[in-house]
Amino acid sequence: MLFTALATLAGISILSKGYWNTFRPELKEIHIEVLKPTYQGELKILHLTDIHIEKLSVSPDKVKELVGDQTFDLIALTGDYLDRVTSIEPFLAFLDGVVQIPSRLGIYAVWGNHDWVIKGDMLSVLKKEMEKRGVVVLCNQSKTIHDHHETIHIIGIDDHYSGHSDVEKAFKNIPAHGTRIILTHDPLVVNNMNYSFDYLICGHFHSGQIYYPIPVHSLKMGLKPFKKYLCGLQQHANGTYYISGGLGQTGANIRIGCRPEITIHTLKARKRKEQVA
Repeated sequence: MLFTALATLAGISILSKGYWNTFRPELKEIHIEVLKPTYQGELKILHLTDIHIEKLSVSPDKVKELVGDQTFDLIALTGDYLDRVTSIEPFLAFLDGVVQIPSRLGIYAVWGNHDWVIKGDMLSVLKKEMEKRGVVVLCNQSKTIHDHHETIHIIGIDDHYSGHSDVEKAFKNIPAHGTRIILTHDPLVVNNMNYSFDYLICGHFHSGQIYYPIPVHSLKMGLKPFKKYLCGLQQHANGTYYISGGLGQTGANIRIGCRPEITIHTLKARKRKEQVA
């Protein structure tokens, strides 16, 4: 009887802490060096992903509070904004807060697997509404930016998990010179990519979301159940990428062993040997 009571109390405590974690986003700053002769500046990107508006405990005001008065070069949104057509308006209300964060070169977005659930005309409606707010939605497309004599290729690869990625199409007509930054939702697309890139940012795994004791549910996504594969910096033969834990949740609105995540990525030029004194 006593054991049952203690186990119940422990379970309630864990679930309560898991729910409380959803209100406590972490701000993580990532610094990356890129080696491109044409890129000698610094590029600062604010990354938000896996918003899951139906199970979101973080307001846009909280996001703005954490990032402070910084002006970013880019804001990147990498999918899983909603699950239902009825969530379009709540998501757009969240987006209205995000677009108030200053960004010199704009806001860029791609779809995630959950976004594709609404399909058809309503996904087109969502795209148009996002574009009205100044967001560039890239569906296996790229956009080249010329900034202070630098060339930056923003490459948006649609969601791999739901079968909508087309890497060839996304990389079409991109020259060898310039800095290649990929936005996508599911990081496993890198396993089907034969193109080099400087940096890729994505989400999808929620850092496991329920990382207790180990996230065995990651096995069905083709990953070993260890946090190092579910979030953080990763290395691939074709480039460096970062998996964010994301802002929202799916299923139960809890996070155990991890918290929501907002990331700021700063890309700097790596000094070549001939530049070192």
